[in-house]
Amino acid sequence: MTKLREETGEVLSKPMKPQRRFPWRLWLYAVVITGAAGAGGYFAWHYRDKAKDATAAADSAKKSAETCNVKLASIDTQFKECDGKLASTSEKGKDLEGKLATVSTNLDASKEELVTLRAQKAEQEKRLAAIETFQKEFAKITSAGQVKVSARRGSLMLSLPSEVLFASGSAELSEKGTFAVVEIGATLKRLGSDRRFLVVGHTDDLPLKGGAFKDNWELSAARALNVTRTLVKAGMDAKNLVPAGVGENDPISKDRAKNRRIEIALLPAINELPPLPKSLTDGDDKK
Repeated sequence: MTKLREETGEVLSKPMKPQRRFPWRLWLYAVVITGAAGAGGYFAWHYRDKAKDATAAADSAKKSAETCNVKLASIDTQFKECDGKLASTSEKGKDLEGKLATVSTNLDASKEELVTLRAQKAEQEKRLAAIETFQKEFAKITSAGQVKVSARRGSLMLSLPSEVLFASGSAELSEKGTFAVVEIGATLKRLGSDRRFLVVGHTDDLPLKGGAFKDNWELSAARALNVTRTLVKAGMDAKNLVPAGVGENDPISKDRAKNRRIEIALLPAINELPPLPKSLTDGDDKK
């Protein structure tokens, strides 16, 4: 005990050390560090998934962008093709417009031609009717054998043999010939005042032996002129008669007797003739 006391006394006799305070700061620092480490770990774990998601989204966006670029390139190619087709279609459209204009012009020309053809057909029908009337009017004379009606060189003709009208080598109408010409003139007059006639004298190819005429040409012209004058006396308008002589230059047969004749050709009316070009129209046509 003594020893203990001594020892205790020794102890008690030693100065007392101050007690340490609780390390609040260190503890707080440790708590903060621990919390920060935990928070950092949490955020690292949390944002690691976010980063993975972001990386996956970026890869997906990159692939989508690549796909879009491919589609964009395809669309651009298609656009160029469409642009080329549009240009081609535009050219074809212009070509079709040109063809349409040509067709329209041709159609207008065809319409004009159709109108012209109809007018020509109407005039042709009138001409045929006139020919039928001509034939009917001369049926009585032709049946008697004095006059022959025929179509020659596109014209309707009355042919009278010279033996009925003239003596050999003469241009003076005989009594029988005068009567025949007057009868023909009266018939022609009934065909209308707008009809014109060409009175043509013909001879054979035998040369004349003396007489009042130099040659067959002069004889044929004189005969045509006398027939024309007799037609005027029968009542025909002199403006509608044109005398001419061709001598032996227009034969119709090897028989000389058939070549000696007087022909009266029905000339076409003005409205039966095709219109002349305007460049050939003179001032007289405007009267």
